[in-house]
Amino acid sequence: MLSMRTWTITALTGLLAAGVLAPVAQAQPPQAPFPEAIDLPDGFYPEGIAIDDRTAYVGSLADGAIWEQDLKTGQSTQFAPAPPAGGIAVGMDVDAFGRVWVAAGGPALDPSLTPGFRVYDSDGTLLVNQPVPAGFVNDVIVTRDAAWFTDSFSPQLIRVPLTPDGTIGAPEAVALGGDWDQVPGAFNANGIVATPDQQQLIVAQSAAPDAPGAALYTVPADATAPLLPAARIALTETLSGADGLVLIGRTLYSVATEGVVTVSLRNALTTGVIENTITVPGSITPTTADVFGSRLYVVDANFPALFAGGDPTVPFQTTAVPR
Repeated sequence: MLSMRTWTITALTGLLAAGVLAPVAQAQPPQAPFPEAIDLPDGFYPEGIAIDDRTAYVGSLADGAIWEQDLKTGQSTQFAPAPPAGGIAVGMDVDAFGRVWVAAGGPALDPSLTPGFRVYDSDGTLLVNQPVPAGFVNDVIVTRDAAWFTDSFSPQLIRVPLTPDGTIGAPEAVALGGDWDQVPGAFNANGIVATPDQQQLIVAQSAAPDAPGAALYTVPADATAPLLPAARIALTETLSGADGLVLIGRTLYSVATEGVVTVSLRNALTTGVIENTITVPGSITPTTADVFGSRLYVVDANFPALFAGGDPTVPFQTTAVPR
């Protein structure tokens, strides 16, 4: 004897076969792919990018403004205007409270700039605009108990303590020791990331002491130590350059002029195998990247145009590449 459930299934199956009922899945519109490029304003000269969920925050070397981009829809709008007293935006990160941290550079790009950092609330409100004792504040990574900034012209990191409730402490300069070998007059410490357990930092040195090439170091993420011993990572090949860094597990992505270099970290982060270079279509001088899903999102500062006077008509975009 047929149960009511059996009859219902049999009847629905017949209706589907006859085309009277269409499967629900077929009635849904197809999902549009995420765009591979999202436009930024002309003359923007982006250097840093930080992604929170599907929102990318991109900062300008031209005037320090920050734009937010929806990686799914491609919509791009202003998140925060240029700082009231002027400035630039270099490296960026988003903390656990949704606040956007921005490295503010220094006089290497403009003699009028004061080294420091800014912090914005999730709605774009400027919360902190803090000068620091540094040469050029270049990049930032925020861990559970501190924000860490690189200083490209001094052998140090700038450490900003954080309490569990997010209270921001006073910045302090912490010397880099160990294997760190500062190159006078060059851009040294640049990109910075934290390991998944947040016990170690990885710092890129754009101008390695044994140039040509760049260098990578591990540094303990100690929120109280007066000196941080850096340990150089032994690489299997010359790393042509290193600006922004992205770390996913044990795979490190290092942004360089020719693209994004993939480095496989091994032996407790003491060695790195250079695997390949990911090309960024249409790029001139890629600077920084961040990750969302299976893609890296890369910005290109176009340094030749910037250093030639910063043509306000030059177009810019955020470009997605498969990782």
